[in-house]
Amino acid sequence: MTNQAGSSGTGWYGMVNTSFPLKALLHSRTVVEKDGYVSTGVLTHIEGDMLEVEMTEFKNFELGNPVHLTVYSPVGIHRVQSTIIGKAEGSLAVLFPPRAFSGLEEKRESTRVEMLINGSFRNVLRRQIQTSEGSEILEVEEWIEFTVRNASLAGLGFEVISGPQLHPADKVEAIVKTGFDLHCTLEIVHSKSGGDHTFYGARFEELGEQERRALRAFLLREQIAVYYRMKQIK
Repeated sequence: MTNQAGSSGTGWYGMVNTSFPLKALLHSRTVVEKDGYVSTGVLTHIEGDMLEVEMTEFKNFELGNPVHLTVYSPVGIHRVQSTIIGKAEGSLAVLFPPRAFSGLEEKRESTRVEMLINGSFRNVLRRQIQTSEGSEILEVEEWIEFTVRNASLAGLGFEVISGPQLHPADKVEAIVKTGFDLHCTLEIVHSKSGGDHTFYGARFEELGEQERRALRAFLLREQIAVYYRMKQIK
């Protein structure tokens, strides 16, 4: 049967699959090709913007190499242009391009990456004072430090040791140290007190395209580092 436009590929026995879950690609034989060199491995991990292919000949690939993947899965043969973004003993991390596999059932959500980085948000203290000419409002600006525990393209979770109590729907100007100063506006979604600190979940408001690209690159680097650290521990 010939593929129709928008199908995910031709499955085994000539069946055409129009949609499939992401996990259907796991453990599929995967051919990785660069500059005429071809090696075969197994697709073992898919998360966020990263695919992992386990293979014995991983040393023949370098970070930044453009590659062509051919994934032989139960839901069809899929061909993807990508780039090597990580490397460890016995495996390659490969960029998972947006819309790489047509026919995926689920929407790819922003991956939450665990981390420990610093940031701060702007707090304005307002006090009414009496003067000889009457009353006036005095404003004092301060920056409250926080520690980011996890982040994604959608938002972040952070802890504050001391500072003003924030509530859902509150919005604050913030600077997050992601290898560069990410200036952003955070909207508080939820909070939870825990002894000497308060944990907040917040979402980004209207990140610019440049900031979004830089944040995506930072998150991808962190995701790869965390993943391979966990592999070493296991």
